[in-house]
Amino acid sequence: MKKMITGAIIAVLSSVAALASFGIKGIYFSPSDKDFKDIYGGGMMYGGEFSFRIAKSLDLWIGGSYFSKKGNLTYTRDETNLTLVPLGGGLRYRFMSGRKISPYVAAGPEYFLYKESNVLGDVNSGGIGFIGKAGVLIGLAGSFGLDVHAGYSWCKFKPADFEINVGGVEFGAGIFF
Repeated sequence: MKKMITGAIIAVLSSVAALASFGIKGIYFSPSDKDFKDIYGGGMMYGGEFSFRIAKSLDLWIGGSYFSKKGNLTYTRDETNLTLVPLGGGLRYRFMSGRKISPYVAAGPEYFLYKESNVLGDVNSGGIGFIGKAGVLIGLAGSFGLDVHAGYSWCKFKPADFEINVGGVEFGAGIFF
């Protein structure tokens, strides 16, 4: 009986694993808010993504990224440090599903954790926005592949006495398996 239950669990996990993928990626992030860009500029963001096929061409995905940058305040030129952690998920539609090259579009909500520290004080805040992406999945050897995408995120909130959009344009590439 134990062997039968163990075999059933392995069969279920194997079929789920065949429908799932995990990826790591590097992303160049360029903020869309002018003040945000003047202080911190753009830079590299790193993250990961988990996706699960829910239909032939439709995936459910969740992911997160990490962006950390030092800058200088606009008027005093004092140093300021920023950490931005976007956490999101949504749906991805794959065109030409099942082929070696599969273009896709994806969209969903995203929560942005925002931490800023400078001589004026510390701000720990966050806000809900959205992200939209278009890209291509390229199958390589075995179960490995390449994900190349461009996207736009938007999240406007008020971390202190000012309003800011912490989203922007991103260009990324990563590997998935």
